[in-house]
Amino acid sequence: MPKVHDIPLAYATRNALRRVGVEVIPARIDSNLLAMHLDRLFSTLRVSCVLDVGARIGEYAMWLRNNGYRGNIISFEPIAANFSELEKAAASDPNWHCFNYALGADESVSPINVSNHTEYSSFRQINATAQERLGEETNTERLETVEIQRLDSVLPSLPVKAADRIYLKMDTQGWDLEVLKGAQGALGQVIALQTEVAVQPIYDGMPVMQESIAAVAGYGFTPSGFFPVHLDAQMAAIEFDFVAVRGAAIRDPRSAGN
Repeated sequence: MPKVHDIPLAYATRNALRRVGVEVIPARIDSNLLAMHLDRLFSTLRVSCVLDVGARIGEYAMWLRNNGYRGNIISFEPIAANFSELEKAAASDPNWHCFNYALGADESVSPINVSNHTEYSSFRQINATAQERLGEETNTERLETVEIQRLDSVLPSLPVKAADRIYLKMDTQGWDLEVLKGAQGALGQVIALQTEVAVQPIYDGMPVMQESIAAVAGYGFTPSGFFPVHLDAQMAAIEFDFVAVRGAAIRDPRSAGN
């Protein structure tokens, strides 16, 4: 399971610059707080399998390994060039399995917008907010036709044991709720999940934070933590990683007595 690392050098550098009046705003927030949270969560819930949806070139899986998680990882990445790099990253790890398709609500093939920096590739169109706040790396470079599968259809064929307690990580750039729609038959084995939620949506049609939280709650999950992913130049949140655990539904207090 992930272990807490020492405060990274980047923090010390930013603090030194602050003392001389210079503020550096990273494009993506350091992930130490998330690592600390997952350390406790993976231990408490006995997570034994991570589904890494939207794996790109394997950054998340390698981050888990660097933080001490040794269990099963199953990564999904539809873009051909990314998948080639992902396979190389996983080649020497017998507990890391890679599949070259996207997950969604329907089984189909669809064009995906591949961005200059493929971290921002999405089935949705990037919007002006992203280009203004995050720069040219969000620009679409090309379209690529990829395969989409439903998680509840492919789960029986994946290297997942019946007793596995699954952590479902989604990072699909505005597509996470589509992944959940196609996973309804598999969610009984998912003990916790992670999804990106948008305060300032960067794709056309991307659900806002409140919609995503409500949808996750509707599938029977309770919030466990929120961790900033991106901030804009005014320190306003653009996106959070939202972690939720399977639990009892929380009753709306407004319904009391009804």
